Amino acid sequence: MKRKSGFTLVELLVVIAIIGMLVGLLLPAVQQAREAARRMSCNNQLKNLGLAVLNYESSNRAFPSGGWNYEYMGSPALGMGIRQPGSWCYSLLPFLEQQALYDLAQNSDGGVNTTNGQTMLQTPVAVFNCPSRRTAKTYATGVGSYKCLNSSYSSSSCSTNSLVSKTDYAANFGTTTTSTTGNDSGRATPYTVTYDKNVAARTGVGGVIYDRSRVTIGEIRDGTTNTYLIGEKFLYTEDYEGKESDGSKQGSNYDEYSMFAGMCLSNQRSCGVYVAPASGATNPTMYETSTIYLPRQDRSSSMGTTSSSSSGSPVYAFGSPHSGGFGMAMCDGSVQSISFDIDGNAHICLGNKADGRPEGKLPN
Repeated sequence: MKRKSGFTLVELLVVIAIIGMLVGLLLPAVQQAREAARRMSCNNQLKNLGLAVLNYESSNRAFPSGGWNYEYMGSPALGMGIRQPGSWCYSLLPFLEQQALYDLAQNSDGGVNTTNGQTMLQTPVAVFNCPSRRTAKTYATGVGSYKCLNSSYSSSSCSTNSLVSKTDYAANFGTTTTSTTGNDSGRATPYTVTYDKNVAARTGVGGVIYDRSRVTIGEIRDGTTNTYLIGEKFLYTEDYEGKESDGSKQGSNYDEYSMFAGMCLSNQRSCGVYVAPASGATNPTMYETSTIYLPRQDRSSSMGTTSSSSSGSPVYAFGSPHSGGFGMAMCDGSVQSISFDIDGNAHICLGNKADGRPEGKLPN
């Protein structure tokens, strides 16, 4: 009698086991390839932002300002520079082929269209989001409204919603804490347009983009190749979508505000507090007693927060969801991968545009 061909149960189980082993071996490689592609896309977005900044500088003879403060959204009637209350993200929109979004909140008579202002706050732009972290959509905010200004500096509330667009990239505020507001000290409470519109340009900050800044290329005396411009920012992983706090879903204040809002930790980060060496000092570890906000990979807040002089608080820091390091657009438009293990002295010097220190050079 002719025997029927086919697999035995043992043979079938062996084949299934082999396939399972192959999948187990291949899956990490596939995931690594996908992450490499996302990381490359992230660097390309930083490249586009860097080029947009250089085009802005070519048109305005200065780098974009960081805006006023978190209460204000971008207002097209107030143009570019220190009179623009909105963030650097907002000021770059015309240079990212987003002129229509830049103009959205403005009526033809110069007044403020609050409905369109709210729409603008809730319009994501893909170039501002890292594909390894989160998609371009709206996210929870703890701010109920933002001031929307017209050319006469009269304000209206432009948003009463709890969702806004956010950015995963932060401008280099420099070498001081972004909570130090300099010219804003003594501001009236609650903040008023009458006060804010008359505050002068801020000076004496080591970074490139900060509140009411107007930094020119000539002021970057350490060289555009060796000065941070815009980089990935650190986030706690639970804040990607916003977290529960007092019953309401919102992110921490370091990622709470719209990417179109003025100066705040959501859109700016610092490298630490730079202390110039004493006259004649030769100590190569002169910064160790100062605060350095070392970059780090995203993690859960349950892992704790350190505030030692060697690492600083992560809410001020640059960082990324990638392993090993984060992307940074330099002031010459190039994009560099900066290791999380970068020397603290080098990091703080790269964040300062004119410290003149030899540590502030990218490694070869």
